[in-house]
Amino acid sequence: MTTTRRRPATRKGRPTLTRDLIAERALHLAGAEGFPAVTMRRLAADLGVTVRALYNYVDDRTQVVELATQLLMSYWQSPELDVDHWEDSVRAYCAQMRSLYRRFPRALLVSLDEDVRPRGIHPARLRNPDAFLGLLRGIGLSPLDALRTHAELGLKLFGFALLVDYRDADGSPVPEQWLADQPDVRVPHLTEAVRETVKPTPDEFFDHIVDTLVLAIRACLPKD
Repeated sequence: MTTTRRRPATRKGRPTLTRDLIAERALHLAGAEGFPAVTMRRLAADLGVTVRALYNYVDDRTQVVELATQLLMSYWQSPELDVDHWEDSVRAYCAQMRSLYRRFPRALLVSLDEDVRPRGIHPARLRNPDAFLGLLRGIGLSPLDALRTHAELGLKLFGFALLVDYRDADGSPVPEQWLADQPDVRVPHLTEAVRETVKPTPDEFFDHIVDTLVLAIRACLPKD
């Protein structure tokens, strides 16, 4: 009986190099520092291999970016969307997207940092927005209102991930130090907002954003 020889999971204390491992490391690096930080030299150094070794598994940096982008989208698992419980479905969809964005915030800028070819697009990047648009159409929104709502959701969650979750911000319009550095500039309302002692937590802030989205959807529902 012939047995298949398996590649060892580790070699000299390190995980054996594979295409999946390269994609995973590239995604984590992009999530923390952005895709410009993903270079073949940086990847090789982080993985403890030579640059030449990487080329045994990938064609070039472009393929690395595509693999990392596909891996990112593979983690996007849309919840079950139910038109009979559409508000809960919207909240669950938003929460799942936030969870993904929090894991790899700087990687969200891939469309600005890179020119990802169509073959680098994971099916989830198409199926999940389609499911959300289907939910909106299913509860009676027009195609235009569904499109606008989907765009609003993307803008809100994208901005929240980068400006609040990634920066661990408290929702202040500007840092308080800016006011201290320019005491001659009279901005009473900005000062009041910055020095507000009761500020929402990021979770409370996020819930508020989703609440406003739900209200906007309600306003678009057909009138009985």
